[in-house]
Amino acid sequence: MTALLAYTIFGLVTGGAYAVVASGLVLTYSTSKVFNVGHGAIGMVMAFLYWELAENRGLPQWLALLIVVGGCAPLFGLLIERFVMRRLAGAPVGITLVAGVGVLVGLIGAAQAIWPPQARPVRPFLDQLGVHIGQSFVSGHDLVTLVCAVLVAGGLYLLLNRTRTGLAMRACVDAPELAALYGTRPDRLSALSWAIGSALAALGGILLTPVVQLDYVTMTLLVITAYTAALVGRLRSLPWTFVGALGLGLVQSYAVAYLPSSQFWISFRAAIPALLLFVVLLAMPQSPLRIGGVRGSRGVAVPTARATGVGAALFLGVVVVLALLVGSVVAGQLALGLVFGIVLLSMVLLTGYGGVVSLGQFTFVGVGAVTVARLGSSSPFALLLGALVAAAIGALIALTVLRVSGLYLALATLGFAQLMDKLVLQSPIAFGVRAACRCPSWSSPRPRSCCWPPGCSRSSGWVCWRCGADGSGAR
Repeated sequence: MTALLAYTIFGLVTGGAYAVVASGLVLTYSTSKVFNVGHGAIGMVMAFLYWELAENRGLPQWLALLIVVGGCAPLFGLLIERFVMRRLAGAPVGITLVAGVGVLVGLIGAAQAIWPPQARPVRPFLDQLGVHIGQSFVSGHDLVTLVCAVLVAGGLYLLLNRTRTGLAMRACVDAPELAALYGTRPDRLSALSWAIGSALAALGGILLTPVVQLDYVTMTLLVITAYTAALVGRLRSLPWTFVGALGLGLVQSYAVAYLPSSQFWISFRAAIPALLLFVVLLAMPQSPLRIGGVRGSRGVAVPTARATGVGAALFLGVVVVLALLVGSVVAGQLALGLVFGIVLLSMVLLTGYGGVVSLGQFTFVGVGAVTVARLGSSSPFALLLGALVAAAIGALIALTVLRVSGLYLALATLGFAQLMDKLVLQSPIAFGVRAACRCPSWSSPRPRSCCWPPGCSRSSGWVCWRCGADGSGAR
């Protein structure tokens, strides 16, 4: 019973932080009808900025929190709304999603450039305080997280339902021209919602930092849990979003407590947010999901066979000439560019012709690569089999998510990508004994945690799969 109480408290605290992040997501969507895929990346960057001020520069925690959440994050939200999202008003959901993905990728790159990878511990709030509930200890940081979650949920509910500003924000979404006739300013209200949403993303990211530590991708993708909580609230109900976030926190906490500690179940625990996102999407009634569709192109002019052949021959000739003229490094980069081009061509068929938005296309790249790696051959037959396996998995996912469309279909593909990443691509299922460091003097495979195998020198001519180091020590 003591362990159950402890894990329940931990789940409620984690769920409270999720609720803060999800509330900001619901606010921006309910007031602008733009789903901010880069919401988690904003929280990640602001968490790094908080570390810079509180830990690296030595400012008091409360002052660093005030500067980041009360100043920098809202200002960044204003800039995003003014120069990115406002220009996309009324655009199809595919365009707004791509813009959000651009913000996400750009912020990850900026964070890596400003704060190079290294360990960055962050002190919890009120780490000297806490209370005992039975035999379980609730730290001061846990109490701060729960209080912030309750205040955010209550404050946003009052803002949107009991104030003229909140009612005007909601009215501007449905009929901005009509609302403007009554004296409201839709642009300012939209900017206000994005400023508050960015502040909440920053607050949630900072509250989660002592738990998950500062990591570019991990913190950014924590927003998938916020997506799930927001969908529980149908992207408009803050109370249900709050309940969904607490439920997700409890599920993750109980999974840590009671699931086995084998490699598979460790990967399964990491995939729980994406799995729950899938379940919520498929369990929701069908009619509310038929919004935000993407219109595909019809009647696109198809080139003739002669034009296609001439273009292909010219393209092949240019590639061959460049490969012969440039060095090996540039040739490798050219080959990588061609691979990316093939992947992006799939988006032409999927989104351009079919009107379907997918945020998980590179998952199929990983599936094909793993298939070829497991076969241990680079023959054309192995490449064809890898493509067929990826196509079969794509068909299976298409049948699974056939009942949803638009924004929710895009989120389903994102959840699928996370599931594959955690359960397959990062597990022994993907690599098995081939995921090993090898050298001429040491033939048996090493486990996934190896880097430099014992008995191998750095001059033995092998390449480590994990860190990418070759025999010379280069990476």
